[in-house]
Amino acid sequence: MVFWTNWPRRSNYMSNLPLITDYSGSVPAQTETETAAENPARHFCFVLIPGYSLLAIAGAIDVLRAANLGRDKTAYSWQLIGTEKNLAQVRSSSGLGLSVDSLESVAIEQLPERSVIAVCGGDSSHNFSNNLLTHWLKRAATRDIHIGSISDGAFVVAACGLFFGHRSTIHWKCLDAYKSNYPDLDIRATILEIDKRRFSCAGGTSSLDLFLHFVRMDFGADRAATISSNYLHETVRDNSIGQNTIEAYRYASLSKALAEAVRIMAVSIEQPLSIESIAVQAGATHRNLDRLFKRHIGVGPARYYRQLRLARAASLLQQTGMPVSEVAVACGFNTSSHLGQHFRKHYRQTPGEFRRLNTQATTAPE
Repeated sequence: MVFWTNWPRRSNYMSNLPLITDYSGSVPAQTETETAAENPARHFCFVLIPGYSLLAIAGAIDVLRAANLGRDKTAYSWQLIGTEKNLAQVRSSSGLGLSVDSLESVAIEQLPERSVIAVCGGDSSHNFSNNLLTHWLKRAATRDIHIGSISDGAFVVAACGLFFGHRSTIHWKCLDAYKSNYPDLDIRATILEIDKRRFSCAGGTSSLDLFLHFVRMDFGADRAATISSNYLHETVRDNSIGQNTIEAYRYASLSKALAEAVRIMAVSIEQPLSIESIAVQAGATHRNLDRLFKRHIGVGPARYYRQLRLARAASLLQQTGMPVSEVAVACGFNTSSHLGQHFRKHYRQTPGEFRRLNTQATTAPE
């Protein structure tokens, strides 16, 4: 079993403070002087699901590394864990592999105090299945270990029933499929969530924000801000930031009306609005909005809106078992034939063909 730190082996602090409080958008400011003597070291177990996001896991670990710099005692240690037997590495979605400990070699009972388990997923995590990991995570939950997900690892944690009664989030591309698979969960379209002993983030650069919040809760806002500035990450974002606004931010400096129209379209997929209605809400005329879309995006608003709905349909076809007729309704098309007509024109495949060619089970050996 390999524990990585700054690089010396972890050493123990003293304290009984809880790891993650119920985060509702703000954390009481604490100075590093106040918290460093109180908070003990914390150990992170990163479980890598094949095809995980390399950017997301790298961001999370580098925040922990940065938090260890300049300290007399190690604040954080970590290890990478793979679920497949006899595999020394797990490959990311980019094809690059990271060395891991085998899940079988990591006994829950032997994990250090205040351990945290983060399941790191990627594009195919919705199809991942591993009984050993399921039992391991459920056993960890009974021992009061904090458990969460990075990116699409939320599918794996939710499948174990560990997000029930807690807020969670996932990457926006998987949000509809996640909601479809787990309709009873409190699922948010935010970039991160921390809810009692559960946490999740949407992946990408949001893992930086999530782990900067861990540092902030342990060692104060000043320490988190110092680390954030090192990454040229000006603001530590929280769960007030919704993923459906991110695309709109791209256009905010170009045109407020364009940015607002893009935002309205992103949240109005199942029940599409008329372009005229969107223009009024965005503070523009239909003609002006058409001109803005063509100038800055390259297509008119109606075509952009339809492409947005088709992209959502493609995501549902790939990540859920919903009938095509239900996918059509969920994406604002009256019938499956109506969806099929536009889908075939855009993707050059029928919805059924697209599903067959883009659905691949990812089941790890047990």
